[in-house]
Amino acid sequence: MLNSIFVALGAALWATDTLFRHPMSHQISSLSIVFIEHFFALFITSLWVFVIQKKKINLEPLPMFGAAMIGILGSALATLFFTMSFQFVNPSVSILLQKIQPIVVIFLSWAFLGEKLSLNFFVWGTIAVISAYFMSFPKGFPTHEFQNGDLAGVMLSLLAACLWAISTVVGKFTLKTMPSTHLALWRFLFGFITLWLLINTNSSSKIEITLISTQPEIMRSLFFMALVPGFFGVSLYYRGLTRMKASVATILELSFPLCAVFVNSRFLNLHLENIQLLAGFILIIAIVRISRLQAN
Repeated sequence: MLNSIFVALGAALWATDTLFRHPMSHQISSLSIVFIEHFFALFITSLWVFVIQKKKINLEPLPMFGAAMIGILGSALATLFFTMSFQFVNPSVSILLQKIQPIVVIFLSWAFLGEKLSLNFFVWGTIAVISAYFMSFPKGFPTHEFQNGDLAGVMLSLLAACLWAISTVVGKFTLKTMPSTHLALWRFLFGFITLWLLINTNSSSKIEITLISTQPEIMRSLFFMALVPGFFGVSLYYRGLTRMKASVATILELSFPLCAVFVNSRFLNLHLENIQLLAGFILIIAIVRISRLQAN
């Protein structure tokens, strides 16, 4: 049960990210946002691993390959694509398309990790996904948003969801031989290197980053994103994922849209519909039930 709490809490912390990422995506480039975010996350995680924990680093080839995949695909490219999607479509479209991630994770977990799931899991998992949908979209399918949405934004969001799904499955495999905090460190390091290479092929981004570094408000927001949804969110998630099926973890991740709705309501003064409150209550029940199935 404790591992379920770690996964759900880690995903819940990701909800605070949207308060800063969406507004900034219209002020500065997505590449600059994700690059500086990774710089701070790598700095914080390095302090934790090398100064506080002082544990020996595992450099075995197979787990390092898994960490590199997660850093490049899930941390750097998926985050970059998701941030870029905000420039083309309404964030609600991007969030809706993320709901395919549990489906991809469950399929990949079955195909590559050999995870077997009970009928109860599929029942409560389906209830959780449907509840998460109505939490985000109380008025039904946002047809209008899709009609006005740019195909590029839709494709970027779908690609981000698939890359995050792959990273979850690879992460579960890698955590068998690598501590969770070390995986977080390598994730941010490989992600940072990938983004640094992209930055160095774009001269305008280098100029922009120099200008951003002189603006304390933006730098504080990026540091918060790196610390709370980044370091704390990822570390807690990996700690729980270590002793949990990837297919179960991806359903518990639905605490993210649950918390995102309430965070937006609290800080952006967005009114909650009755159906959202009901869906949130049902989603909490589904998450608790799945957590208990995991514990048995």
